[in-house]
Amino acid sequence: MGHVINYRLIRLYANVVAFRGRTKGERRKIRGKILQAYTDKAYTIAQFKGTESSLPDRALPAAVLESRIFSRAQDILFPREVETAEKIMVFVVPEHNEMSGGIFSMFSIANQMRLFKSIHGYEIIMLTRPNPECLTFLRQTCFRNAETVFRFEQLLRCANARDIYMHLPEYASEYLMWDLSDDAKNFLQNLDTLHINLLNQNIWLMPEREKFESLFELTDNVTQSVAHHAYFSQEYTDRYNIPSLLLPAYTDLGEYTPTDFKDKENLIIYSLDDAPHKEQVLERISRELPQYRLLEIRNITFDKYMEYATRCRFSISFGEGFDGYVAQPIHMGGIGLTVYNDEFFPSDHFLNYRNIFKSADDMVENIVDTIRDLAADGRAYTELNRAFCAEYDMLYSIKEYREQVKKLALKQFELLPTKDHEVRRNHVLAS
Repeated sequence: MGHVINYRLIRLYANVVAFRGRTKGERRKIRGKILQAYTDKAYTIAQFKGTESSLPDRALPAAVLESRIFSRAQDILFPREVETAEKIMVFVVPEHNEMSGGIFSMFSIANQMRLFKSIHGYEIIMLTRPNPECLTFLRQTCFRNAETVFRFEQLLRCANARDIYMHLPEYASEYLMWDLSDDAKNFLQNLDTLHINLLNQNIWLMPEREKFESLFELTDNVTQSVAHHAYFSQEYTDRYNIPSLLLPAYTDLGEYTPTDFKDKENLIIYSLDDAPHKEQVLERISRELPQYRLLEIRNITFDKYMEYATRCRFSISFGEGFDGYVAQPIHMGGIGLTVYNDEFFPSDHFLNYRNIFKSADDMVENIVDTIRDLAADGRAYTELNRAFCAEYDMLYSIKEYREQVKKLALKQFELLPTKDHEVRRNHVLAS
């Protein structure tokens, strides 16, 4: 029983420390580091890869026990066409069945890749990343999809594999070599071709080059696909010193019906991100606009989120800003509010819009008046919504999205590191 108590205390400590992270992804990253450093020996990889734990199932943490059950199902369901394939495209996903824009995007890209199989020739599979707790899941239940998810170690069953094209979330690039078993490393290093593409979907989570340098022990073929226009540039290509491709996240909202201004509810939804100004903003709204219901978006499915995004009159992003907490309510006829930042917004001309605040202090000072004024003027509200939708239409389209996925499938990267930068890197490696 002591093992279970220790494990729970470690997880509690990890969850408390993780509150320092600004976003859900950052918090998960902090938790992962702590759990990796302190996880009790009773839960090591060896015990969950063929060697049974001495603890009875009833004494195991629920997540570990669930993962054992999922693993048994994965062993039965692993697709024969993948097991016998020579070319395999792997999407590495977080080991938790949770909702985030980045996870949604990974499943979307994989789905689009299936449509281009006649062009690229890869069998496609989604694998949970290797992790010290050996956690995994079978189906992503937070949004609609048809994927069955497997675990990374099952890739070793693919004895015929000669060419693997791996898409790895940016935050995991720092830890992959640390988390891989020796057998997995040997398997990957002995392939004829291994290409690792980093899904750089959040610049705040993308580690600096030296943090993912270990990937080059597996292959020289490391690239990135970039989800935001703001950090798709020669500057960032040189910063990470890997070829880059722009792949803007696209969410098809065609199945959801927008509502007009008059049908909106006095509901304000907001992101679960931690931000220094969050408490002040919410306190001011609660005090000065008591007619509004405030609702934090947490632990719900995408369909449920879209229900709120359709009903709400306003939404607030306390995270990236140029994200789904603003975009999706706007596409549903509402107004999203956030603070401008250079890391995610494609241009500072977005500061010309009333719903984009120039700073956290600006939001705290003016958000109540902004909400009050727009709610009182249906015409101004609707015109702002249409203008912002037009901005998105210029940046995102299903046609462009599919064209970029096709480029990724064919490894047609758009920006290469400059020659001088590559020379400097080679000099460092040689020394």
